[in-house]
Amino acid sequence: MKIAEHTFLITVMLPDRVGILRDVTGVVFKHGGNLTDLRQMVIGGVFSLSCVAEFTDAKKLEAGVLRETILAQLPESDVIVAVMPCAADSFSEPAVEGERYVASISGPDRPGRVYTIAKIFAASGVNVEDWRHDLSDINRALTIGIVRVPTGCDVAKLQKELADKLSPFDLATSLRHENIFRATNEVGPISALLESQKDKPNA
Repeated sequence: MKIAEHTFLITVMLPDRVGILRDVTGVVFKHGGNLTDLRQMVIGGVFSLSCVAEFTDAKKLEAGVLRETILAQLPESDVIVAVMPCAADSFSEPAVEGERYVASISGPDRPGRVYTIAKIFAASGVNVEDWRHDLSDINRALTIGIVRVPTGCDVAKLQKELADKLSPFDLATSLRHENIFRATNEVGPISALLESQKDKPNA
């Protein structure tokens, strides 16, 4: 396996339609790139993609050429594409040394809700790595994401601060280590699957 000689951070935004992910990743693949990280979502009717792609031969591909190739694959006129060269190891180290937790806040939507949460995290040195605020139900909005809590931070104190500052707004909070979150959210489905296998006749 060849070692990647160049890495690009690619971001794409345009009105949502079927096939955009295919179009963008197809360009990366056809140019010999390998996707090492990717986030894609539709927010407010707009397709948004951020990804990291490694290429094995930097001499054959420049950031400008890759950007123009992606644009040529997208027929829409209102498209934003940015391609930024970066070192292959620039995404290997987290901004904060510590453990990852899953934070979730649910309840009625309130102006300043996300700002309040972000302010609490920043004051404790907590880095937000992945975040989502879903207002599909105005009576019960969900804010959930992955944060990295720095080593030495008092997690119990952080949990209490979140609860104390958000409970007056009827918001329920949860901050769980990612391993605990995975265990409590995956054991159920796995157990159900095992039970269903028991009911099947032997082959």
